[in-house]
Amino acid sequence: MVVPEKFSHVGLRTDDVDETVGFLDGHLGAEVVDRGTIARDDWECEVTVAVLSIADTEVFVVDPTPYEAAGVVESVQPGIAHYGFVVADADAAVADWIAADGRVLMEPFTLGDTRYAFCHGPDGARIEFVEHPSETS
Repeated sequence: MVVPEKFSHVGLRTDDVDETVGFLDGHLGAEVVDRGTIARDDWECEVTVAVLSIADTEVFVVDPTPYEAAGVVESVQPGIAHYGFVVADADAAVADWIAADGRVLMEPFTLGDTRYAFCHGPDGARIEFVEHPSETS
């Protein structure tokens, strides 16, 4: 069984990161914590991401999602794209997920010093496992 250490974030898919950030700032007082692009050599395109803090929750506003950029999923409709959970070991979390007959969307991969993996949850909900060495060591 995968036992997350804590909830990490909600991933929000949008067609316009700037517009969505402006809306969430103006209506919910969202604070931009980080902003930029992420990419890997084996991805089809970059991902534009803004990390927002709203109340006590982080919201990752993305266009496109990492799984779209990787070519694993053709398209994701705007709205909630996935739920992220911090785990001690992303590889072990995916192995446990598979052992429990769970389906994997993207095998664990590394960006910077952080490991990520995406899995399918019930009814198609996507779940992200995030391994931050600084938080788990």
